[in-house]
Amino acid sequence: MHKKKSDFAANDYNLIQTRKDWENALKIISIEPKIAIDLEANSLYEYPGEICLIQISVRGFDFLLDPLAHFPFPELGELFANKNVLKIFHASEYDLRLLWKQYKWQIINLFDTMWAGKLLGCKQLGLVSLLKTFLNVQHDKKFQKSNWKHRPLSNQQLSYAYRDSHYLIPLAEVLQKQLEEKGLWDEAQEIFNDFSKGIIVEEEEQKSIQFYKAFRSKNLPEKNLKILQKLFFFREELGQSLHILPNKLISNKCLLNISKKIPETLDELNLITTTHSISNKIKKQELLEVILKTINSEEPLYTPPVNNNPQIKNRTSLLLQWRKQKSIMRDIDSDAIIPKNKLFLLALHGPKTISELEQLEILGPVRLKMYGEEIINLFKKADEFSEQQQS
Repeated sequence: MHKKKSDFAANDYNLIQTRKDWENALKIISIEPKIAIDLEANSLYEYPGEICLIQISVRGFDFLLDPLAHFPFPELGELFANKNVLKIFHASEYDLRLLWKQYKWQIINLFDTMWAGKLLGCKQLGLVSLLKTFLNVQHDKKFQKSNWKHRPLSNQQLSYAYRDSHYLIPLAEVLQKQLEEKGLWDEAQEIFNDFSKGIIVEEEEQKSIQFYKAFRSKNLPEKNLKILQKLFFFREELGQSLHILPNKLISNKCLLNISKKIPETLDELNLITTTHSISNKIKKQELLEVILKTINSEEPLYTPPVNNNPQIKNRTSLLLQWRKQKSIMRDIDSDAIIPKNKLFLLALHGPKTISELEQLEILGPVRLKMYGEEIINLFKKADEFSEQQQS
């Protein structure tokens, strides 16, 4: 017998741990135009983190889907991809990355309450603060750092979890109304859309960016840098397979020392002072194999674009100053003007006309109209300064 709406608890959590319960819950969820989503993961306890609970709220009903109960729920991915259903998150970046990494699900038609708060100039952007400010609701984050992989979950954990998504629909509605009243709704939609698309990055490129951030200040010859990069990737992959933070296996300092010395035998490796800290989960012979393979490889070093070029540095510097001034004028977070990653891409390409800027597709039509002319003028000024430096 199929469950009716009345068979689920209203305004309380409904734990979904079987395919049958999911199919019944889906009859409610799938007809709603808005769904609120939150995730609980175990990233504080395992690396790289696993989704342990998916909170789904619609108007009147809250569902806690247990992905560790080992039943299929592909329809949720289809809902996420449905452009006619609004998906509401708070501070969605980590959740979107997890959903993409674990299930290859992309969110289409996103509303992020934290980013809405940024655009509205809110200074306190946590969910607790926004709920108090806009809905006068008290919310406690006491169980945020729980080990969500441990089963069974307590009633207190489940009660906490459902409240994380329960209020997101009314919160989003209040925020949207304010965005519309202030003429910011089109800008907000563009930010949400860009943010959702920007999560999908090739894993190799993402690893290289992480590597660059960790070691960008180290001046090493290319041969040593290639070895360091390959050791870094080896550590990352091992950490993921063992569910251990990579730094717990072998420290950045130790990786750096090995790449400087380039040992080719176990004796040479053991002479490096920091190698005593290498976890016994790592076979030192495997480190040597990575080193030797890299020495004999002609594969080029992958590095993400960096702003070492003086011209790019000048553009970036002026853009950052301009963005700061804009954020002060508008009394909003700097990232709500243009995120740093987009600023760097703009500086890298240095478009000279609005048409060139538009063709890059870095800015959407709303921010292109708002800021395009100013950015082109900034680049003209930056490039003139670069020419003066060179002459």
